[in-house]
Amino acid sequence: MKNDHDLVAKIRAKDQRAFVELIDRYKARIYHTTLRILGNREDAEEAAQDTFVRAYRGLENFREDATFSTWIYRVCVNTCLNKLESRKRFKAQDIDKTPIEDLPFIESPEADFADEDLQTRVFSSMEKLPVKYRTVLVLYHIQHLAYQEIAEIMQMPMGSIKTHLFRARALLRERVLREFSPEEFVA
Repeated sequence: MKNDHDLVAKIRAKDQRAFVELIDRYKARIYHTTLRILGNREDAEEAAQDTFVRAYRGLENFREDATFSTWIYRVCVNTCLNKLESRKRFKAQDIDKTPIEDLPFIESPEADFADEDLQTRVFSSMEKLPVKYRTVLVLYHIQHLAYQEIAEIMQMPMGSIKTHLFRARALLRERVLREFSPEEFVA
């Protein structure tokens, strides 16, 4: 299997198969990230596709000193933020409540969740967080990226990422606790 930098070099040399291989390598992670940030399956599919189109067109701007994964996540986050901005302007539809098991994941980062109801409530609460907090939670807890990578993706200092993550967890904890009755925590 070729590494990302080798594939990028081949794509720059007009090898379309290399781009297909990069898409195959990242499509599940990018789709999952767009879904968690946008909260709507249709918008997530469109944003994932737009991410790859923008990545292809902007490949000339990719610097070899960065990792490709960090760069494509940055493209993904920017695409989602643009979509959210246009959603505000056009008052797009409500969040799609598609069950997690119906989503086309290759690897499911939610596999650790045994309780579907808990999972649904947590993700529902997550969708209500401000986008900057939701994005940090998705990149750290769902995509398992390091603080430094998230800082590069979001173009923020690492200290700000840690602060956003702390605040996001506190807000999410508060919202989830409001949703559950005390009896639901005794298992």
